[in-house]
Amino acid sequence: MGKNGQDFMENLSMDRVYDYMFHLISEYSKLQDFKPAPPSTALEVCAESLLCLADPKQREYLERATTAPSPSPPCSLEPANGSFMKSWIEKKKKTIEDVRVMLEKNALRR
Repeated sequence: MGKNGQDFMENLSMDRVYDYMFHLISEYSKLQDFKPAPPSTALEVCAESLLCLADPKQREYLERATTAPSPSPPCSLEPANGSFMKSWIEKKKKTIEDVRVMLEKNALRR
């Protein structure tokens, strides 16, 4: 298992990591229940404004470092199976009830 994990990490590209991070943040942002608004003192910064302040070596690096997210998501999950979730919840409730009954029986024996 350790060797497989090591092999996976050696073959993992940073592009996939960045795609996953972008996907994760995008999905998480959908859960926000407020509309973010910039403060009145905020200034918009764009790539061109950063390049204006950069020296030639920094400009070259910044131009090479520009990336875009992958068009495909890093993973795809099937929709949740409702009947599976219901049966799992019922099993969980039954287990909790069984433990409660066992604890009550043990308390009565004392």
